[in-house]
Formats: sequence, structure tokens, C-alpha cells
Amino acid sequence: MIPTLLVVSLLVFGLNQCTPGDPIDQKMPPPLNGIQSYEEYLEAYWRLAKEEGQDLPFFYFSIHTAAYPDTLHRILPLADQANVRRLIGQFPHDWSRTQAYYQQLRDLRIQFNRTDLSFHSDALIEIRNQLERLSTQHQPAEIANSLNLLEEQLLLDSTLFAFGEKGVTQLSQHFTQLKEAPFSRKKYLPDFHWNGAQNQYHHWLSKIISGNLGVSTITSQDVSEKIGNAISWTLRLNLSAILIAYLLAIPLGVYAALKAGTGFERRLNLALFFLYALPSFWVATMLCQFLTNPEWINLFPSMGVGEIGPEASWLEGFGIRVHHFFLPVFCVIYGTLAFVTRQVRASMVAILQSDFIRTAKAKGLSQRQVLWKHAFPNALFPLITMFGSLLPRAIAGSIIIEQIFNIPGIGLLTINSIVSKDWPVVYALLLLTSILTIVGILLADLLYAWADPRVQLNQQKQGAHG
Repeated sequence: MIPTLLVVSLLVFGLNQCTPGDPIDQKMPPPLNGIQSYEEYLEAYWRLAKEEGQDLPFFYFSIHTAAYPDTLHRILPLADQANVRRLIGQFPHDWSRTQAYYQQLRDLRIQFNRTDLSFHSDALIEIRNQLERLSTQHQPAEIANSLNLLEEQLLLDSTLFAFGEKGVTQLSQHFTQLKEAPFSRKKYLPDFHWNGAQNQYHHWLSKIISGNLGVSTITSQDVSEKIGNAISWTLRLNLSAILIAYLLAIPLGVYAALKAGTGFERRLNLALFFLYALPSFWVATMLCQFLTNPEWINLFPSMGVGEIGPEASWLEGFGIRVHHFFLPVFCVIYGTLAFVTRQVRASMVAILQSDFIRTAKAKGLSQRQVLWKHAFPNALFPLITMFGSLLPRAIAGSIIIEQIFNIPGIGLLTINSIVSKDWPVVYALLLLTSILTIVGILLADLLYAWADPRVQLNQQKQGAHG
């Protein structure tokens, strides 16, 4: 179980790293006076990156070509880091020359984006634009063209020329040295580096274990708080539906097995197939159209979970909730009812034809004793198998039903988070569902050991021999 959880955590962490956009930049607070120099932006970015662990390597170890330095992860912002990687791929021969070019470009961006400059012109704006383009370029022809345009803009303004000519000349020289670097085989040589526990995955996993699932990029609310609020509504809907469905399906399936081959059993099978074939979104839409519409039959509210006043009694609150949840619960119940009833019926039919059931009948046991004491316990295994999927299903929510009836549960939260690209919430839900799936399988195995006497006997024998 532990290895599986680790694999799941690695997959979720990997998806989190592949999320488009810069998570640090999205969390950056706006400047106090609306104006911020590039140097101030970098300082604020670095502070937040250190808090989030984004200045650390990705994993416990790293494997890359020898052309890449071990400290590449410390180049921030992430957009600069990505472009430096592309530069190394284009010029893999000498990292020191790539570093000199990047550092000079960074210094020029700080120099020309200061807020205390006393001169302003169109040439200055164009120089800033060209420096911004250079920070995203890695092809030699593109870089050379941008450098030429940069020098042309300097010549248009004598003040700008005196202010930045030296720095721009140094940038051109570093680029020339980068292009003329001698060939090296570093690009083809592997390099292994051990990073230890100071890495982003360890930092992320430690926060997850402590219950810190991150912060929503849309609402700035704790992800665990958002999920906790949604889970309560999802559990009310799904656990109620699953409980009612099982309470109805078990006796119905047992009775259908007892009446196997009769007209009742055939009619029941037809009705169950019909229910199972009905799409839940269509049924929910039809119920909303005809049972919540004043133009037809206005029996139930169409949306929401109901508002309970502070002075309402427990019975009044329960009535409001039942009134609002009746249709959503029904839409979840009927499919589960049909499926579970079929499983119980098939399992019971096979058990009732067994030799030990004939022996029980020959001993003169009543039909009730034969069914519930001998047959049904041995028919539990399909139900236990299905139980393994109940926990993640109960938490994951009925996305379509919650969307149609506007129930603020996990399903609706998942849709809204995907649409708004609130990736911390999406990945937290993915991780939670995966963990609950594994826990559900573990619970199913434990129930197998409880329900099957042979498993218990084997355990006792092992204990005796131990």
C-alpha cells in the first residue's frame, strides 16, 4: 500500500509541475503604489519562491547531461530558468559563458526598468521591449537581430546611449563568446547529482502529510478548507443514496434469486435493465422540468440545498434538507439499485444451487434460515468487491447531479476548479480520490477476511505455527 501511495504522490506532483503558468507569479501580491521596478519584482519573487520551496531541485537526485549545472534550479523566475535551459541546449559547450550572457541580460533589465529614471522616451520603451524579448529567445539569429535593434535604439537618444551603451556592448560581447565557444562533449555525457531531502518533492510531500494542500489560486482560500466544505454536502448526498440503495437492493436481489425462472423474476430483470440504461443527466433534467416547474408539477425545489434559519428546530431543518435532496438522491439511487440488485441476484442463484444449501434444506431448516444464515453470507463477496469503490465514489461526488441541482459538493467543486484553472484544488482532489481508492481496496480485503471463514482459519493456523 505504501509503495502505491508513493507512486500516486509522484504522479500528482509530476502533474503539478506540468501545470501551465508560473505558480509563484500567480501568487505575487500587487505593488503597493502600482509601480514596481524589475529589481523589486525579483526580490519579491525570490522571497515567495523560498517560502514555497521553488528554489530547490525537483527530486532527491537529478540526472542530466554534464552541460547543465547543478544549480540551474536556482535561476528564477521560472520563465528565465526555462530559457536558460534552451540556451544550454543551443550552446552546450561552456556553461560559464551562458551564465555570463544571462547575468548581463538580467543586469540590463534591472538597469533599464528602474523607477527612478529621470528620462522617458519612446526609445526607452522599445529598449525595454527588446530586453524582454531577449529573455525569451535562444536561437542565434533571433538574438542577433534583437541585439542589433537594441543598439539602433540607443543611437536614437544620446542620453540613453550614455546610460546603457557599456552594458549593451558587454551583452553583445558575451553573446559572441557564447557562439564561438569551442566544441565540447559535455552534451553527450550523463551527470548524476544527489540532492538529499532539500528538494521540491520532499517539501511538497511534507506539506501534504501535515494536511497543507496549498492555497487556491482563484480565491486565495486554503484548499483543505474548500474541500472540507464541499465534502460535507457530497457525503450527505452519496452516503444517503448508497445506504438506501443497498437496503432496497439486498432483499430485492435475494427474493429475485428465490423466484428465479418465474414471471416475477423476468419482469424484475426487465425493470432493472430499464433503470440501469437510463442516463442520470437525462433523468435529472426531466425531473427538474416536470417536478420543479410551476407550469407542470411544482413539488420540489429545483436547485440548492435549502436555507435553515437559526431558530429552526432539528425536525424543521431535516424536513428542508429532505425536500431539497429528494430528487438528487433519487437520481443517484436508481442506477446503483439496479446494479446491486443484479449482482445480489446472480450471486444468490449460484449459492442456492450449492451442495451445502441442499444439505441445509435436508436438515429441515426453515427457508429464512437457509437464505440468511447459510446462503447470503456466502453471497457477500460481490457486495464486498463493490464496497471497495464506495469510499472514493462517495467522496468524489456525482458530478453531473451536483451540477444540475447546484449542490456545492466535490463534483461541482471539481468542475468549477477545472473551468477556472484552479489547479491546486484539482490536483488535491485527484490525490484525495486516489488515496481513498486505495483505502477502499484495503477495506474490501479486510472484509473478505472477516466474511470468509477459510481466510480466518488460515490466519489462525499461521498464528498457531508461528
